[in-house]
Amino acid sequence: MHKHTIIFKTGQLLLPEETDLHFVTDLLHVGQLELNYIGGAAAVDNKNASEASLLVFNFNTDEQLDYSMQESEINHMLSELLKNENPKISTTGNDIQVSF
Repeated sequence: MHKHTIIFKTGQLLLPEETDLHFVTDLLHVGQLELNYIGGAAAVDNKNASEASLLVFNFNTDEQLDYSMQESEINHMLSELLKNENPKISTTGNDIQVSF
C-alpha cells in the first residue's frame, strides 16, 4: 500500500459551516487552486494561514503513482476518488483535509 498526499494552495477561503463533498468538488474544478505538493504522505503546516488556504488530499493506492503527471490528470484522478470513494472531509482553520 502506497500513501500519498496532494496539496493545493489558494487565497484564504471563507469556509461554510459544513464543508461538504460538493464544496470540495467545486473548489477542485474552479481552477483557482495552485498545486503545492504531490508525493508520499506528508505532514502539513500552513505557514501563511492568514493569507492562504490549503486543500489537502491523503489517500492510499495499491501501486505507486506517477508524481510527474499533469495537473489535469491529478484533478481527474481526485474527482474520480471523490465520486467513487467515501471521503472524510474535515477543516482546521481555513484549511480543508480530505482523506480516503
